Amino acid sequence: MDPIEKNSVLVYEEVKAVKFFLWIFYLILLPYDLSYYYLIPSFNETDIGLPAHGMGFFFHIFLFALLPIAMYMVTKGNPEKVKYIYFFAFILIDFVNNFLIYWGTAHEFKSGHVLEIYFILFSPIFVSARFFWTMTLGFFVKYMVMGVIFQSPKVLVPMALIIFIAAIAWILLTRFQSYIKAIKSIYEDMRQKEKLAAIGQMATAIAHEIKNPLSSLKGFTQLQQEKDKEDGHYYPIMLSEIDRINSIVTNLMILGKPNTAVKNTRNLREIIEYVLVVIVPYADRMKIDIELDLIDSPGLLCDGNQLKQVFINLIKNAMESMPEGGTVRITSKNEDGFAIVSVQDEGCGIEPAKLQKLGEPFYTTKENGNGLGLMVTKKIIEEHSGIFNIESELNKGTTITVKLPVYDF
Repeated sequence: MDPIEKNSVLVYEEVKAVKFFLWIFYLILLPYDLSYYYLIPSFNETDIGLPAHGMGFFFHIFLFALLPIAMYMVTKGNPEKVKYIYFFAFILIDFVNNFLIYWGTAHEFKSGHVLEIYFILFSPIFVSARFFWTMTLGFFVKYMVMGVIFQSPKVLVPMALIIFIAAIAWILLTRFQSYIKAIKSIYEDMRQKEKLAAIGQMATAIAHEIKNPLSSLKGFTQLQQEKDKEDGHYYPIMLSEIDRINSIVTNLMILGKPNTAVKNTRNLREIIEYVLVVIVPYADRMKIDIELDLIDSPGLLCDGNQLKQVFINLIKNAMESMPEGGTVRITSKNEDGFAIVSVQDEGCGIEPAKLQKLGEPFYTTKENGNGLGLMVTKKIIEEHSGIFNIESELNKGTTITVKLPVYDF
């Protein structure tokens, strides 16, 4: 929220904070000055009234003159600027007022206003670290300059007080920011779940409608290919595209189904070695070497077929990132009750901005991808109480790590 985005909800919340700030500002200003300069001196039998040679009531007139400016900024949709206007205006007016009172006189400088404490303590309401530091340093520098100009060591007391109050305000500010960050995280999780739910509903509605005619279409295409052997150029392309559509529909069906995994005790190394039997011919055609460094791990309670699909997807993604050939390294280790498998490629890598979006519905970095394969992979791993992580560096490659809990049976 620093700086405030032009978001209607955030602007609305900033407007509420600004209005509350203005109400309290003026409710403190008038009663404090009336008490400090008129009520208390009447009991102490000291001079009653505003300090001589100062701005007098113009100090208050100038501060009230800021109110129309604040209202104008709010109506124009720029409420975030109001707090800065009030802060810098107050610093300037207070500096001029003190300069008129003490310059050229024998009076020892002593000044301070309760609004300075109010500014610091209220700053966490705006949830802006920039405003907090601007304001805290502004007041601190003001007293430091005043101390130098009027040669007064008494400014050390308000400077120390500013540091103390600012420390309290900083604690409140960090707590507010942490709370807002947690709310945003919850919102993002809910938004992601809504996307998944929408895809699930869509998959349930269309998958069965597409699957059956697709099987018929593939069968008739193969039959026609056998009859029309003279012109076989287009049939492989048609069959390949039908298989690709079938793959998309299969992924959609997996996303649309609840957790239907049939789990039993399996050996992770055997699962990966089985996957390689399927993958290696495809890798040879692409001039890709696959290096293995696997260790035996305790048994996994898993759906073997689903995990096979996970590793097929990950290894194929790694190979497709290296169209000119290269090496895919698959390693495993046991650590803290998890079997950890890493699939590392030597491809072009993924940009940080794109890396954050991987796994979102229909988001893909592939030219002919659909964004569902990685999404299915993440869903299967999560259903196995596992952890999925992607690390990538441009022009160096990508490493995908899968952590699955192991059990001692």
